Amino acid sequence: MLNLFVLPISGVMKMWHLFFHSLLGINEHHAWLLSLVGLIVTVRALIAPFAWMQYRAARISVLMRPHLDAVRRAYAERTDRRGMLEEMALTSRLRKRFHYKPAAGCIPPLIQLAAFVGLYRLLLRIARPTEGLDAQHHRIGFLSAQDVSSFLDTTFLGVPLPAYRAMPAERLAELGTTRSEVTGLILPFLLLAVVFTVLNMALSLHRSRQSLNYASDLAINIYKVTLLLAIWIPIMLVTAGLFGPLPVAIIVYWFGNNLWTLSQNALIHLLLRRRLPLETDHRAYFRRQRKEHRAIRERERAQNREIWALRVKGVGSSEHRKRAVEKAELRRVQRASEKKHRKDIARAKKETRRGIIAEAKAAKRAAKGGRQATPGGATATGAGPVAPPAGQRDERHGRHSLDREWAGRMRVEVPTERRGTGGRHRRGE
Repeated sequence: MLNLFVLPISGVMKMWHLFFHSLLGINEHHAWLLSLVGLIVTVRALIAPFAWMQYRAARISVLMRPHLDAVRRAYAERTDRRGMLEEMALTSRLRKRFHYKPAAGCIPPLIQLAAFVGLYRLLLRIARPTEGLDAQHHRIGFLSAQDVSSFLDTTFLGVPLPAYRAMPAERLAELGTTRSEVTGLILPFLLLAVVFTVLNMALSLHRSRQSLNYASDLAINIYKVTLLLAIWIPIMLVTAGLFGPLPVAIIVYWFGNNLWTLSQNALIHLLLRRRLPLETDHRAYFRRQRKEHRAIRERERAQNREIWALRVKGVGSSEHRKRAVEKAELRRVQRASEKKHRKDIARAKKETRRGIIAEAKAAKRAAKGGRQATPGGATATGAGPVAPPAGQRDERHGRHSLDREWAGRMRVEVPTERRGTGGRHRRGE
């Protein structure tokens, strides 16, 4: 597993070192410092296209949400086969119309995870060799023992790259530095890296706040957790940098990577605002959703205040105590009933969807078997292809009748013309 992550990262560092040292003639130790910068450029440049795909898919899902919400509300209580077919057909058509690809958002996290794990383990393995600083070093990936030894002798502003603040004073003396020198070097880079991280999280929170899905408890909880992380992560990072085993090399990389990430995300945010803008209808939808959510929360708080007021009065009055118990029980029963109703609807929809999928698979297998048995497209009885029933979609001969049935029922109509300067999500069918 170590080689799986470390091997490509070590190869990139080796190539950048050869480029700076062998081709450009830069000093060997300076070439190692520049190879860290080159590694940042390489990894982030590889991730940049996938990051754009991820953020673009997220913005398209935001633009598509009012229409999907209209479909879900219209079919919220429909569990019959026709209702499920209509809902699935409309949902599928919306995703095709907006060119939505949910899998695009899954690629960048996987690439970043592999790259960062490999890079961290490689730098940590070089900066903290198990055989000791003075022993004969071993080969790590594409880096030879001589490369590892050269990297260990490299300094940044007079401080060795393997040094870190929590290192024992004896080991720091062996490296030719002191704790105060290490602290004076890493502190400004560490604080700037934390500032870049906070600004990046603030930009992400701003984007989420603009289009937060208040109808989803999961989305609200994720937003709250992100707010807490925006407070906790800076403290954790400063603590790890000052009191943890984070060598100077890793903090330098961290500084450059966070600066790149902030610049990249800011640029992507500006491009998305230009190419996929939030229209007036979308902003009105999000404001209405936020207002509905706040009204529900305020109603729940009013109920809680009323119950607690009755409980306080119930200290000296059995009648108020009885009313408080009755109101609390009534609210519990109502919530349980609503929860059970939602679960029953979801279960019925799931069973209906399973039946539809099973029927589709069976029909596909039957059609495949029929084509194999009767070449030329004829059916088993010798007739030609069967025309689809009235009211159902035929991909080859026209649009679904649901387009006519659904016309005008969406809150926010999907426009056929292009909007904004890019507006590819506005392309009609």
